[in-house]
Amino acid sequence: MKKLYFVLVAFTLTLAAAAQQGPGPGHRPPPMGPDPREGRPFRGGKEANKERIEMYKIQFITEHLSLTTTEAEQFWPVYENHKKAVQEIIANKSTDEILLQEAMLNARKKYKAELKPVLKTDERVNEALKIEREFLQKVRFEMMRRKGFQS
Repeated sequence: MKKLYFVLVAFTLTLAAAAQQGPGPGHRPPPMGPDPREGRPFRGGKEANKERIEMYKIQFITEHLSLTTTEAEQFWPVYENHKKAVQEIIANKSTDEILLQEAMLNARKKYKAELKPVLKTDERVNEALKIEREFLQKVRFEMMRRKGFQS
Protein backbone atom coordinates (compact mmCIF):
# COMPACT_ATOMS: atom_id res chain seq x y z
CA MET A 1 0.00 0.00 0.00
CA LYS A 2 2.86 2.38 0.81
CA LYS A 3 4.47 1.70 -2.57
CA LEU A 4 1.25 2.51 -4.40
CA TYR A 5 0.83 5.72 -2.41
CA PHE A 6 4.46 6.71 -3.05
CA VAL A 7 4.16 6.04 -6.80
CA LEU A 8 0.92 8.07 -6.97
CA VAL A 9 2.47 11.02 -5.12
CA ALA A 10 5.62 10.90 -7.27
CA PHE A 11 3.54 10.76 -10.46
CA THR A 12 1.39 13.71 -9.35
CA LEU A 13 4.42 15.80 -8.44
CA THR A 14 6.09 14.98 -11.76
CA LEU A 15 3.01 16.09 -13.67
CA ALA A 16 2.72 19.27 -11.62
CA ALA A 17 6.40 20.12 -12.15
CA ALA A 18 6.23 19.43 -15.88
CA ALA A 19 3.14 21.59 -16.25
CA GLN A 20 4.89 24.57 -14.65
CA GLN A 21 8.02 24.62 -16.76
CA GLY A 22 8.15 27.32 -19.41
CA PRO A 23 10.32 27.47 -22.48
CA GLY A 24 14.01 27.13 -21.81
CA PRO A 25 16.59 29.92 -21.99
CA GLY A 26 17.20 31.26 -25.44
CA HIS A 27 13.77 30.15 -26.62
CA ARG A 28 12.35 32.52 -29.17
CA PRO A 29 8.74 32.45 -30.23
CA PRO A 30 8.26 31.18 -33.78
CA PRO A 31 7.65 33.82 -36.42
CA MET A 32 4.02 34.62 -36.79
CA GLY A 33 2.30 33.66 -39.99
CA PRO A 34 0.60 36.06 -42.33
CA ASP A 35 -2.21 38.19 -41.02
CA PRO A 36 -5.34 36.69 -42.60
CA ARG A 37 -7.02 40.09 -42.59
CA GLU A 38 -4.28 41.88 -44.44
CA GLY A 39 -2.39 39.10 -46.21
CA ARG A 40 0.99 40.21 -44.82
CA PRO A 41 3.19 39.05 -41.96
CA PHE A 42 2.66 40.48 -38.48
CA ARG A 43 6.38 41.05 -38.15
CA GLY A 44 6.53 43.35 -41.12
CA GLY A 45 8.62 46.47 -40.92
CA LYS A 46 9.15 49.24 -38.45
CA GLU A 47 5.76 50.79 -39.23
CA ALA A 48 3.88 47.59 -38.36
CA ASN A 49 5.80 47.32 -35.09
CA LYS A 50 5.14 50.97 -34.26
CA GLU A 51 1.42 50.46 -34.90
CA ARG A 52 1.30 47.39 -32.65
CA ILE A 53 3.21 49.15 -29.87
CA GLU A 54 0.88 52.13 -30.17
CA MET A 55 -2.15 49.83 -29.84
CA TYR A 56 -0.61 48.23 -26.75
CA LYS A 57 0.09 51.66 -25.31
CA ILE A 58 -3.53 52.74 -25.79
CA GLN A 59 -4.74 49.56 -24.13
CA PHE A 60 -2.21 49.87 -21.29
CA ILE A 61 -3.06 53.50 -20.52
CA THR A 62 -6.81 52.95 -20.80
CA GLU A 63 -6.69 49.98 -18.43
CA HIS A 64 -4.34 51.54 -15.88
CA LEU A 65 -6.30 54.77 -15.72
CA SER A 66 -9.64 52.92 -15.80
CA LEU A 67 -10.95 55.35 -18.39
CA THR A 68 -14.66 55.33 -19.11
CA THR A 69 -15.79 55.76 -22.71
CA THR A 70 -16.52 59.45 -22.15
CA GLU A 71 -13.19 60.03 -20.44
CA ALA A 72 -11.34 58.18 -23.19
CA GLU A 73 -13.00 60.33 -25.86
CA GLN A 74 -11.77 63.43 -24.04
CA PHE A 75 -8.40 62.03 -22.93
CA TRP A 76 -6.93 60.84 -26.24
CA PRO A 77 -7.12 64.17 -28.12
CA VAL A 78 -5.37 65.87 -25.15
CA TYR A 79 -2.76 63.10 -25.12
CA GLU A 80 -2.14 63.38 -28.87
CA ASN A 81 -1.74 67.17 -28.63
CA HIS A 82 0.79 66.70 -25.84
CA LYS A 83 2.64 64.06 -27.83
CA LYS A 84 2.88 66.37 -30.87
CA ALA A 85 4.07 69.23 -28.66
CA VAL A 86 6.82 67.05 -27.18
CA GLN A 87 7.95 65.91 -30.63
CA GLU A 88 8.06 69.52 -31.80
CA ILE A 89 10.06 70.57 -28.73
CA ILE A 90 12.59 67.79 -29.31
CA ALA A 91 12.96 68.75 -32.97
CA ASN A 92 13.40 72.49 -32.29
CA LYS A 93 15.36 72.69 -29.04
CA SER A 94 17.59 69.66 -29.18
CA THR A 95 20.82 71.67 -29.26
CA ASP A 96 20.31 73.56 -25.98
CA GLU A 97 19.75 71.17 -23.07
CA ILE A 98 18.42 73.82 -20.65
CA LEU A 99 15.90 75.17 -23.18
CA LEU A 100 14.85 71.62 -23.99
CA GLN A 101 14.21 70.72 -20.34
CA GLU A 102 12.44 74.04 -19.71
CA ALA A 103 10.16 73.56 -22.71
CA MET A 104 9.42 69.95 -21.70
CA LEU A 105 8.50 71.06 -18.19
CA ASN A 106 6.18 73.75 -19.56
CA ALA A 107 4.56 71.20 -21.89
CA ARG A 108 3.98 68.80 -18.98
CA LYS A 109 2.45 71.60 -16.88
CA LYS A 110 0.11 72.46 -19.75
CA TYR A 111 -0.73 68.77 -20.20
CA LYS A 112 -1.53 68.46 -16.49
CA ALA A 113 -3.81 71.49 -16.62
CA GLU A 114 -5.62 70.09 -19.67
CA LEU A 115 -6.05 66.66 -18.04
CA LYS A 116 -7.59 67.98 -14.81
CA PRO A 117 -11.09 68.57 -16.31
CA VAL A 118 -11.01 65.14 -18.00
CA LEU A 119 -9.75 62.97 -15.11
CA LYS A 120 -11.31 65.04 -12.27
CA THR A 121 -8.89 64.17 -9.43
CA ASP A 122 -5.26 65.09 -8.85
CA GLU A 123 -4.41 61.44 -8.13
CA ARG A 124 -5.62 60.30 -11.55
CA VAL A 125 -3.86 63.20 -13.27
CA ASN A 126 -0.59 62.29 -11.53
CA GLU A 127 -1.10 58.66 -12.48
CA ALA A 128 -1.59 59.71 -16.11
CA LEU A 129 1.67 61.65 -15.99
CA LYS A 130 3.55 58.58 -14.71
CA ILE A 131 1.88 55.94 -16.84
CA GLU A 132 3.66 56.54 -20.15
CA ARG A 133 7.06 56.23 -18.46
CA GLU A 134 5.91 52.95 -16.92
CA PHE A 135 4.80 51.72 -20.34
CA LEU A 136 8.15 52.65 -21.89
CA GLN A 137 9.97 50.76 -19.12
CA LYS A 138 7.88 47.67 -19.86
CA VAL A 139 8.61 47.92 -23.59
CA ARG A 140 12.36 48.33 -22.96
CA PHE A 141 12.36 45.38 -20.57
CA GLU A 142 10.54 43.19 -23.09
CA MET A 143 12.89 44.19 -25.91
CA MET A 144 15.93 43.41 -23.78
CA ARG A 145 14.40 40.11 -22.68
CA ARG A 146 13.72 39.08 -26.27
CA LYS A 147 17.27 39.94 -27.30
CA GLY A 148 18.54 37.71 -24.49
CA PHE A 149 20.08 40.35 -22.23
CA GLN A 150 17.98 39.40 -19.20
CA SER A 151 16.91 36.06 -17.85
